[in-house]
Amino acid sequence: MTAEPAVRELPSGDHLVIWRISVTRPIAEQRPKQPADTITCVSFDPSMQQAARDWRIGDVIEVTGALRRRFWRSSHGSSSVFEVEAKTATRINLAAEAETASDAPTAAQSEASGGHQPS
Repeated sequence: MTAEPAVRELPSGDHLVIWRISVTRPIAEQRPKQPADTITCVSFDPSMQQAARDWRIGDVIEVTGALRRRFWRSSHGSSSVFEVEAKTATRINLAAEAETASDAPTAAQSEASGGHQPS
């Protein structure tokens, strides 16, 4: 997360939650002054609005959804923006994932046991 989530009320009365994430580019695709891309994510889902209240800058968020281009007119003329319309978004607990990964058997351990896990 690169910005705290914000909920906006639209003229229609609908509520929209907006947040930004930063996605690191693969090393081969990084530019000298742009190693990552900032992506704006949005959702109309009330349950996601509730979940986003607990997210903070620096949290790792896994997002699935669709890339959308939104157009509008302003006093400066026509404008547009690309956003991810999120279908799901989940905060990832990296400490728990690292702990789970360290508890998982390695390939060598799995081979030694004939590919079977203890039950």
